[in-house]
Amino acid sequence: MADVIKQRAGRKYTVDSNGISSLKKEFVVIQDAVMSADGEAVSFSGVPAIGSAHPNFPGLYVDSYDVQEGEGKDKQTLIVTVNYEPLTTETSGTGTDAQTVAVDEWGWDDGTDERELTSGVDGTPVLNSARDPFDSVPKISTPAPVFTKVMKFKVRQTGWASSNCKVNSAEVTIGGTAYPIGSLLCTVSEKRIIGDANWKYQYTVHLRYKSNRVKIGGANTVTDIGWDVAVADAGMRALDDGGNPKLIRVVDSETGKMCTVTSPALLNGQGGKLPDGDEPFNFRFQAYERVAFPAWFYSEPTLVEEGLT
Repeated sequence: MADVIKQRAGRKYTVDSNGISSLKKEFVVIQDAVMSADGEAVSFSGVPAIGSAHPNFPGLYVDSYDVQEGEGKDKQTLIVTVNYEPLTTETSGTGTDAQTVAVDEWGWDDGTDERELTSGVDGTPVLNSARDPFDSVPKISTPAPVFTKVMKFKVRQTGWASSNCKVNSAEVTIGGTAYPIGSLLCTVSEKRIIGDANWKYQYTVHLRYKSNRVKIGGANTVTDIGWDVAVADAGMRALDDGGNPKLIRVVDSETGKMCTVTSPALLNGQGGKLPDGDEPFNFRFQAYERVAFPAWFYSEPTLVEEGLT
């Protein structure tokens, strides 16, 4: 049992253009007995509970405590500093499923990814001087910024794991910017919160954006395929008139005789050798399953001025 003797003088608070943005109060707490070496108290009767709203300043909630134990004869006395901070929340769901969410982080961070350079920024295919694909496709680093949203809930959420390692099946708008289908790769993690009277589960959502502009299927227009993969149709063999794969034969420029190719040649997307000068045929493959991301993964939170439900 612990009793609050009084609130100490010396309040500290921060004022900005919106008024008081943070505040600290100190309380003197007398314990019935000295705390054991590993028995630190985490809650105190008479001290505002973590998560509770300030009685006079809407939007401020108890975020944490700073606890200082006395020494010597004052060892049973604790100085508890109550830290009030603005709590950014949003409401997830509708009707009976509506619930308050505490949002700890929302925004973008820098990131990079490595991809094979199958085409230039304008969609021009990357080929050698003989207009053949390179034996080893060049790789480059490209920007891949990561969106992060960290949320706390009172109850465990369901269905979040079905989006792990998947890409968006529909256009997603984050902060007013639209991201096309297949451009956001999602990872989600769940963490149980211990010792918090208000919040029980924390979810961290990462959405990694990728842009990859290539010409698909011999088209002249450039398509942004996001996390999909483009592969140029090329090989040592082509299909003959009977549909059987045969080594490709070409006229040797020195001898004038027919000989088999010694490196992959471009194909036309139907198993035949691509005529010289024609645009390479790129296949598009989906590397990740596509799903619809729930809105609470990326919705922008608002500052609420009412207490938590």
